[in-house]
Amino acid sequence: MIISSPKYKKFLLFIGDVLVLYLSLWLTLMWRFGTPLNAFIWKLHFLPFTIIYLLWLLIFYILGLYDLKIARNDLNFYSILLKGLIICVLVGLSFFYLIPYFGITPKTILFLNIILFFVLISLWRQIFNTLIKLPSLYQNIIIIGKNSQTIELTEKINSTPQLGYKIVTLIEPKKEKLLEVLQNYKSCTIVTAINLNQHPEIAKILYQHLISFNFEDFPSFYEKITGKIPLSQINEIWLLNNIKESKKEFYEKVKRFIDVVIGIILGIVTIILFIPTAIAIKINSPGPIFYKQKRVGKNGKIFELYKFRSMIKNAETRGAVWAQKNDPRITKVGKVLRKTLIDELPQSINILKGDLSFIGPRPERPEFVERLEKEIPFYQARHLIKPGLTGWAQVNYKYGNSVEDAFEKLQYDLFYLKNRSIILDFKILLKTVNVALKGGTQ
Repeated sequence: MIISSPKYKKFLLFIGDVLVLYLSLWLTLMWRFGTPLNAFIWKLHFLPFTIIYLLWLLIFYILGLYDLKIARNDLNFYSILLKGLIICVLVGLSFFYLIPYFGITPKTILFLNIILFFVLISLWRQIFNTLIKLPSLYQNIIIIGKNSQTIELTEKINSTPQLGYKIVTLIEPKKEKLLEVLQNYKSCTIVTAINLNQHPEIAKILYQHLISFNFEDFPSFYEKITGKIPLSQINEIWLLNNIKESKKEFYEKVKRFIDVVIGIILGIVTIILFIPTAIAIKINSPGPIFYKQKRVGKNGKIFELYKFRSMIKNAETRGAVWAQKNDPRITKVGKVLRKTLIDELPQSINILKGDLSFIGPRPERPEFVERLEKEIPFYQARHLIKPGLTGWAQVNYKYGNSVEDAFEKLQYDLFYLKNRSIILDFKILLKTVNVALKGGTQ
């Protein structure tokens, strides 16, 4: 059912928010000027409030309010919604009083609009969060093949019913069991997490039920739900079929132009913050202001990455190690630099030089790459494209400091490698803003 699709639900949520915004404006103007509403009054307020509403919708997206994973009527959701509304109020006030271009400074109208929007959006989101979990909207899923990643996906779907899926059964690839399941369930989607070439009897049964069921392979379904590629379920053929560099030439040219623009902007910010940052680093601990570190780039090329120093001098006298939580090597100033991501600003030099893109897999150190390529399948695939200052893995997964974390991040990197586009890059940019607002680190 299309109505159970996460994309459809997000679209419905967005349209609902837009309708709520303009309904709140219409009610506000009627409240202020009476009925029937004068067409001139509507036209006078329509354009400036449309600009504000676009900014408000962007704020909602940045804060994750279009992520179905948090679409629950709980404290976490409403705290994020309240945070978004507070930011929207500040943006609205700033727009009208700092940019009085439209000739109106609607103190009362803006105040009334904010109150009505707060009430209506809270009511709409509560209704939406309730409706999307109705069992009648679920798409039933049968997964054939039991392993760590099918179990992981089953647990994820069962814990987030708002995604619109229900795992009715997870079965081993046995002929008798499969026939029994197919008799008990109709109108399901069957997800195959096994190699059907090795189970011809299963393939034959599925073919015989081609009309009655929808079919999907596990990597595609897993990717759709999680935003990452299941490493245990892919092989060289998958990479050859899905990583198509020749079709990305125009995208790469546009991306390089955007990188140069962003590199210049970040470079200007770096220059502005250089003196106070340099003084703080020097006062806090002896050593250089900048820190240079070798990283692995596109096609395995080694380059030097630049950062503001956030650790003590000679922090790696015993060799390269991953930074840990509450790492004693990080200085007091360094903690602030990392929390605000100011330590990353000098990488604008790497972006302008072409070693780094703004968005891509985070470049790793040669010492770690050598080990990770031995322990993680297809790890070298992330070097097919230019690394980035931020990336899909960085906005979806915590800071990694182990082989297990590198395994998880590679699954996100492969998703980006397959699906990268200007739209996905813009999505990552907005999510990076949210990471920065939360004081995240990459």
